[in-house]
Amino acid sequence: MNKVNMIKDIWHELADASVSGVIKRALDIPSGIKMFCTFKSPDGFCGIAFSFSQEINLDISPFHSLSEIEVSLFKDNSFPDSKFLLIQLVNRESRVRDIFAAICENIANAIQSAASEKEAVKLVISQMRKWQDLFSKKVKNTLSVQEQQGLFGELSFLQKMVCSSMSTVCAVRSWVGPNMSPQDFQGELWSVEVKAIAANKFPSVSINGELQLDETPIEKLYLYNLVVDIVPVEGKNLPELVGELRNSLSRDTNALNLFENKLIYYGYFDIDVNDYQERRYQIRKENYYLVQGEFPRIKKDDLLLGVSDVRYSINLAVPIENIVEESSVLNTILSYERN
Repeated sequence: MNKVNMIKDIWHELADASVSGVIKRALDIPSGIKMFCTFKSPDGFCGIAFSFSQEINLDISPFHSLSEIEVSLFKDNSFPDSKFLLIQLVNRESRVRDIFAAICENIANAIQSAASEKEAVKLVISQMRKWQDLFSKKVKNTLSVQEQQGLFGELSFLQKMVCSSMSTVCAVRSWVGPNMSPQDFQGELWSVEVKAIAANKFPSVSINGELQLDETPIEKLYLYNLVVDIVPVEGKNLPELVGELRNSLSRDTNALNLFENKLIYYGYFDIDVNDYQERRYQIRKENYYLVQGEFPRIKKDDLLLGVSDVRYSINLAVPIENIVEESSVLNTILSYERN
């Protein structure tokens, strides 16, 4: 049984106990910190909790405004010299609860790699900082068709990175698209922006913001363009691509946990896979462009004072010198990462 189902089963069992107030049950995981599933009756609030040393300082005030999440910290009477961090979901909708269970699973997996109780607490807090945007923007609905296509493009490039000689953790860490960064993949001196477009839209792609194709802060900026056909049978759907990447990352627990975390931030949850099954993508064409020289783009320094949040389209019928081979792109990235 996976941890999502385990967590949900424990919630159901605690709810069936019909005990008033907050009750808890330990989650059986190998970790330096005690983790519990909780249920509050009669409110019907599912939650998780952590017990840890009172010597670990923790400020929960930044989380008082979390949407749909209630965070409390108090003395743990069950263990000597301990604090009890209680995190409750106050939304009782089935879909939101399933998503919360997936987030709890992600935390349970992450804290198993923590070297100390203090480090485990930091991992929990790091995850909580992401919840405000997640619950306010992405948990209500499945990904739109455009978001699905965009994720398919980003994961297609991530798969190439994972299959290269780069370490899997570095490859996954470089995927910053879920963090709303200017480009989808970033290193210290390089970036790659991914654009997946339907075949009938080629060669026009939409650019979001004046920073997306601005190479000024780095040494190399590439645009990776996938032209895809939406097909009924052949090709690959989004859950299949996610599954391939999970399999490729399965030998590196840290990389896999980081990947699962980023899928959550993007808004991809396994409970929605049935909604993504029928839309299959077949890559018709792939092109890489080095963004420099006469490549069509708007940069921040091109704008008049006061102009921002620019949205525009470019035609990829660009000078031949801007087109580069995939091997050149990957080798350049690997060279930067080694140095």
